[in-house]
Amino acid sequence: MNYIIETKNLTKIYRSEGKIVKALDNVNLTVERGRIFGLLGPNGAGKTTLMMTLIGLVMPTSGSARVLGFDIIKNSVEIRKRVGVLPEGADFYDHLTAKQNLLYIAALNGINKAEREERVEKVLKIVGLEDAKDRKVGGFSRGMKQRLGIAQALLKDPELLMFDEPTAGLDPEAARTFKNLVLKLRDEGKTIVLSTHLLFEVGPLCDDIAIINRGRIVLHGGVKDLAEKFIAEEGYKIRVQGKGDIGRFANAILNLKDVRNVRVDREYILIEASKDVRAEVSRLASAHGVEIVALELTVPSIEDLFMKYYKWG
Repeated sequence: MNYIIETKNLTKIYRSEGKIVKALDNVNLTVERGRIFGLLGPNGAGKTTLMMTLIGLVMPTSGSARVLGFDIIKNSVEIRKRVGVLPEGADFYDHLTAKQNLLYIAALNGINKAEREERVEKVLKIVGLEDAKDRKVGGFSRGMKQRLGIAQALLKDPELLMFDEPTAGLDPEAARTFKNLVLKLRDEGKTIVLSTHLLFEVGPLCDDIAIINRGRIVLHGGVKDLAEKFIAEEGYKIRVQGKGDIGRFANAILNLKDVRNVRVDREYILIEASKDVRAEVSRLASAHGVEIVALELTVPSIEDLFMKYYKWG
């Protein structure tokens, strides 16, 4: 498979006052093209160091990595030309307008003068700031500045976007706007890496995740596959809502071979089982004259995955 990011035993060691800190500890991960990849972990886990290493702003102590097919040490300049980055707390010149800021950044990025105006107008429209382009950034809200940060990351029309703590400090409306924009960019073929500790904010967006703890990857894979792994290890949790003699029906479910526990919570029957017993429950309902209103398998959330596997790191 042609990965857009691939690392092999990537390690970064800092030495300070006689102490050795492994900011990255033999990191092995891959990121597929056209996906939203979540790099999850608390502050200090190594997320920002990993992102800065991948674009060549931090040199690894050992190991290797390729981004867009380029070696991060030998071809770091080429990588930075092709990757759009939104650093945490991205800042702009408050006395300049949104458009002036972007024109300046476009010039710094070597974008041809004849193309700058068109590109700036295009990215302002993408992030929904075309009507605010002539306003000074000093009067922007945090959410508007974040959208401007995404606009500057898009100036090079990059195949890969890397966002560091993109929803930190945003109000709910601004966070929702950001999430909708990320999904739109993914649907347009961009690959997006979201580095965050705010699992509930961006976790649901992710197609794939890696959980990092003290510089080590403790979990890595597709969200769907990891959810199935979690269920296989923790058991199946099924919620049933029905009409009829629920108490008698619940007792019958408890007698099913693979059912571990059953409890009734008002109109719901909550089942814990070692396998998916929804088909058996449905057949049992017919036999007991119970009408099934809802029969749902509880899917673990990103937070569930994080809480289970992070402690292993």
